[in-house]
Amino acid sequence: MALVRKQIYLDAERNTKIKKLARTTGLSEAEHVRRAIGLYVEDMKDVDGPEHPLLRLIGICDSSRGPKDSAVNHDKYLYGQKP
Repeated sequence: MALVRKQIYLDAERNTKIKKLARTTGLSEAEHVRRAIGLYVEDMKDVDGPEHPLLRLIGICDSSRGPKDSAVNHDKYLYGQKP
């Protein structure tokens, strides 16, 4: 499996916890992050099936024809609610 480098920022408390977890388990911090992301992605898939509202946001602003107010009116685009 080819790995892709990512950079993340953690607050001090999470940083301390993941370091302790890595020491305790003998697994790297990166492996714990990969596993946590894997669990999160699985949970998100189960929340609302493959059409979770957050997934509909992907790419809607990539086009010049996309909405210009998505930061302010995101609920409208996600759930059809009026702002």
